Amino acid sequence: MMEQKSPTKSVTEVRIVEAAAQLFARHGFKAATTREIAQLADLNEVTLFRYFLHKPHLFWAAVESRLSRVRLGRELQLSLTADEEPAAVVPRLVSFVLHSLAQQPDLLRLLHVAVFELPGADKVIGEHLGPILDTVSAYFARCAERGSISKVAASLPTLGILGTVTAHYTLRPFISGSASSPASLEEEAGACAELWLRALAPKDAGKTSGAEGA
Repeated sequence: MMEQKSPTKSVTEVRIVEAAAQLFARHGFKAATTREIAQLADLNEVTLFRYFLHKPHLFWAAVESRLSRVRLGRELQLSLTADEEPAAVVPRLVSFVLHSLAQQPDLLRLLHVAVFELPGADKVIGEHLGPILDTVSAYFARCAERGSISKVAASLPTLGILGTVTAHYTLRPFISGSASSPASLEEEAGACAELWLRALAPKDAGKTSGAEGA
């Protein structure tokens, strides 16, 4: 899949990968040419091919350059490993997804290109995002076991939160209307977190609070 390279990248290689990430995200794998990438990186194709002999190698280098930046923050990691209550963890998890998308606007487009245009995308994506998804999924499994959330498969909240946050972030501009002002990331994170906390609440939680109110 990827050529074996030195862990230390040269300035030229970084420029090539950054240019490739922009153009692959904008035009797709087939439509983005190595000539255009070289021009954006301010060098010639001969130099580009010295670093990346084949176009797929350059594409995966661009994808991995973006995926490697997606990391759980220290506070969220500690919350997950310490098994803090969902009321504290879910908002941080939603905020993590939202800020990852906002900080790397071309990441999602690169992943779409990878899935639809090249074979082997699942392996590369899994290598980078798999450990994060496994950590979150294990947390929700423990929550379900001790009754902090309803008894659901751990993959449901893990992938459900990722999917709803991503879909809302991506599609909101098309349905919000030009007259409405977009909410801040914090407001969006809070609203989505509240939605999922209600959805995941144990089934007997409502009965308990109702009995106490009576």
